[in-house]
Amino acid sequence: MKVIRKISMPVVASLGLALVMASCGASGDSPGYEYMPNMYRSPSYETYGENGIYENNSNALMPVENTIPRGHVPFDYDNTPEGFALAGEELTNPLANTAETLSEGKVLYSQFCAHCHGKKGDGKGTITHPIYGGVPAYQDSVQTRRSGGTMAQMNDGQIYHTITFGLNAMGPHASQLMPEERWKIVRYVHELQKGNK
Repeated sequence: MKVIRKISMPVVASLGLALVMASCGASGDSPGYEYMPNMYRSPSYETYGENGIYENNSNALMPVENTIPRGHVPFDYDNTPEGFALAGEELTNPLANTAETLSEGKVLYSQFCAHCHGKKGDGKGTITHPIYGGVPAYQDSVQTRRSGGTMAQMNDGQIYHTITFGLNAMGPHASQLMPEERWKIVRYVHELQKGNK
């Protein structure tokens, strides 16, 4: 029994040393044995990588026609006077007129609109345009060119269209405000149209 133990210890040590030497490899370029090689080298394509599968050798492909990206809400009205009028006829605010919606609309209005339109919607914000001059107040009874009505008469769809695409000196805010946030601002603007403080 003692003899077997004396022999087995050097044999085990030699085998262990042989395994370590074999796993290192002579050139250093070989990773040795790999278990689950897909964990080391992913078979998936990188987004902006190249491949020989597609005609332009690019992995980044255009989306399939008539598909909608996740989280995107389509707005099927053109940035034209006709699109503005059509939005005014067809769109209504999907958000309920609650105290919470108005409160959130007021916060968004103060962040994105008040600097031009004024805190009370009176057009007395801190910014004026050198060409267009002052911003019209939401309570104004002066007719606007695009709507054919007054600022006080602008409805849900017209206000939403204006926030989305901009109007005159006002730039578009679609990239800064999600659709739901735009609708909250629309709710608050209606309060300002009434002259509420």
